[in-house]
Amino acid sequence: MFANVNNGDAIHSNDTESELDIQHGEGASLRRKQSALALGSDEENSYELMTMAEIMTGKGNYFPGLIPLVFAYLDHIQCDEFTFNRVSQYLELIEKRAKGELITPATWMRNFVRSHPSYKGDSVVSEEIAYDLMIACKEIGEGKRHEPSLLGDLRFNPISTAGAYDVKLDSQRVKNTILLEKLRRYTNRVAFRNKVSGSF
Repeated sequence: MFANVNNGDAIHSNDTESELDIQHGEGASLRRKQSALALGSDEENSYELMTMAEIMTGKGNYFPGLIPLVFAYLDHIQCDEFTFNRVSQYLELIEKRAKGELITPATWMRNFVRSHPSYKGDSVVSEEIAYDLMIACKEIGEGKRHEPSLLGDLRFNPISTAGAYDVKLDSQRVKNTILLEKLRRYTNRVAFRNKVSGSF
């Protein structure tokens, strides 16, 4: 499905392809034709072993990867620039994690414990180490501490609780008539109507 686009022309990857990955008729490679069928399905080549990096960024010339699919969707809905840039940052983080360029949170926590001055190399996480680890995680989550090995270049603006509770949230159940009116108000916006009708 993904290999044949633009009136049947195949997508060609810049990666070096083995003989098994070269497309032969109907946009399917020999590797795809030899892969197993899903149980209870007559669909050819319905699953295949892939690494996390391949799942996220694509494999060969027949699977584009989840990250390119997200970008294609954002382009399709004509996502606004601010949202596109923010989502792009997160996708870049996911890609680097999938490729092993950035460590996982679990690896970062293990490294934190092992490098703590109080750690004796005996697999015992003392109260002091646990406390310092929780403080470090809290500071990372609040954007007060940057860990390049964990987040790469992605930085968050510091989060503050100041003013967070100035407005009490209404706990009353919303009546259906009010909910429908709110939906009507949003769907009647010109920008929304234009998107639905296809005139961007």
